[in-house]
Amino acid sequence: MGGRLKVGLIDDHPAISTGVPAGLGQVIVPAPVFTDAKTVDELVTSEVGADGFDVVILDVRLADESTPEDNVRRLSERGWPVLLYTREPRPAVLARCFAAGARGAVGKHEDWPVLVEALHAVAAGELYYNVEWACAVEAMSDSHRFPELAPRELEAVQLYAAGIPAKSVARRMGVSETTVKEYLRRAGKKYEDAGRPAATKTGLAQRAMEDGFYFPVKE
Repeated sequence: MGGRLKVGLIDDHPAISTGVPAGLGQVIVPAPVFTDAKTVDELVTSEVGADGFDVVILDVRLADESTPEDNVRRLSERGWPVLLYTREPRPAVLARCFAAGARGAVGKHEDWPVLVEALHAVAAGELYYNVEWACAVEAMSDSHRFPELAPRELEAVQLYAAGIPAKSVARRMGVSETTVKEYLRRAGKKYEDAGRPAATKTGLAQRAMEDGFYFPVKE
């Protein structure tokens, strides 16, 4: 691959958004051209985004309440290869991200040569993740069945499992309490059909945490 890599960087931590371009700029010649953003929306609407990227480095956990797999999917649909850059330890989260189209993953604790290798591999159309993650994701894919929750069902599960009463969940979602209970019933049934019973509030919370869903905490 000739020329300078065009790299999108999505991370809401200033130390990463400034440190990664500076660090990689010292070890990759010619230095990549970076465009940083705090959210996927910010990157895709940027002027540079109109011309595309050779690879997008994406933090799995962002502060805008977006879901990791949706972020990966949105970027992948634009034809931008996604490299996850993360401290996320849960295989279920990474499994969903790879299912959504992520091409690689690197831990934020890794040294620059590892990130450089991953960046070039993903930009070249290859897959990249370490043996530990590969084994974990493969095991998760073989033994862990993810129910296909509709967006509103997932939203209800996240809020309810976070400890918010159904009445308050209904207010936040702009629906009736009866509708919220129906969302929860459907979600519980889908988990049951997947061989992972979740008939109680505790059960729903446990299943959702196993699947790496992020819970909002503000009432």
